[in-house]
Amino acid sequence: MDKDEIRRYLANLYCVAASDGKSERAETTAIERIGREVRAGYFELKQAEELARTDGLQIDVAARWSDRIRNLEDMFFLAYGNSVLDPGEKSIIVDYANSLGIDQNQLNLVKQEAKRRHDATA
Repeated sequence: MDKDEIRRYLANLYCVAASDGKSERAETTAIERIGREVRAGYFELKQAEELARTDGLQIDVAARWSDRIRNLEDMFFLAYGNSVLDPGEKSIIVDYANSLGIDQNQLNLVKQEAKRRHDATA
């Protein structure tokens, strides 16, 4: 992913984190970890946070389909950080999944994988 794609990718995570109105350290830590995985630097993280605040959910995250699906999985992973999928988090995730044309069965698979991943790192 290029730097713009990385910023949009991470902005979606910041949208999920902010949707419940609480800022939790576990969410910040998860975003920073995912940021390292996608090779984001300090400035990309800060710009992504601002992008989320000003523009909200980013639909056109990346050119590669696999990066879009990974973003969906990371959104679930982040939401599971406090062990509860908040209605605000769910709404954002479902909106993004719908924009990708993901059906319920596919969404459930991504959700299960994110839950497994979360449980393995907890």
